[in-house]
Amino acid sequence: MEVITSVNNQRVKDVANLKQKKYRTESGTFFAEGLRAVTEAVQFAAVTDLFFTKTDETGLIELLKAAEVKGARLYQVDEKVMDKLSDTKTPQGVLAVIKMPENSLRQLRPGTASDNNAPVIILDRVQDPGNMGTIIRTADAVGALGIILLEGCVDAYSPKVVRASMGSLFHLPVVQNARAEEALTWCYRNGYEPASTAMKAAVNLYKADISKKMAFIFGNEAGGVAEELQAASETRLFIPMAGLAESMNVAMAAGIVLFEGLRQRKFIR
Repeated sequence: MEVITSVNNQRVKDVANLKQKKYRTESGTFFAEGLRAVTEAVQFAAVTDLFFTKTDETGLIELLKAAEVKGARLYQVDEKVMDKLSDTKTPQGVLAVIKMPENSLRQLRPGTASDNNAPVIILDRVQDPGNMGTIIRTADAVGALGIILLEGCVDAYSPKVVRASMGSLFHLPVVQNARAEEALTWCYRNGYEPASTAMKAAVNLYKADISKKMAFIFGNEAGGVAEELQAASETRLFIPMAGLAESMNVAMAAGIVLFEGLRQRKFIR
């Protein structure tokens, strides 16, 4: 274990730079903060470095032991250094540097999930980190096979997305920067039916059969799913609403659709 008390330490500067996508891409690493997220990272991902402030908390002590057993380098830092590293106003006292997994469409393998009809989620130009993290967390909750992020989506490994995913980012593969044609080709080859959310020429979600292998496509916060993706979808879905709102938040819409799919797959007899 190494003790660091200077914000000018080169390792501290390198990790602080991971707040920017350029440095995450160059290094192939990102970071997660907080006891819950770091615990998930140590268990399910490849943690290279773990920074912490001095504490007697039992949970953190056990986490440090587990991380060290798995080969992570441990650094005890003071509050000034943690402030430099952290992406939050109130750092939680523990931060892990993690290798980015080499996820690709080839690694999305139907049949590897416990549910043979586990859905795939395709996101089209989703920009808000909070929405992205929430959708990742929801996908994890319904047992999705994986998530495909098309070109133009926010970086799944940005600190805000990692934080919003609440550890779920480490539970399922997230494929980034995929071209729409590649994603659709993967769907057709593997027997997944593309289904996009849409406002026109769409079927009521609660009257559609989405219990089979589905690839749910959710779109940009302002413009929704691109027209070409809607045209390529075998099914278009709309969520019936009783009020005057014209649409809803993409993360909320994804949650409704994904849990209706789960209900149809698991709870209809």
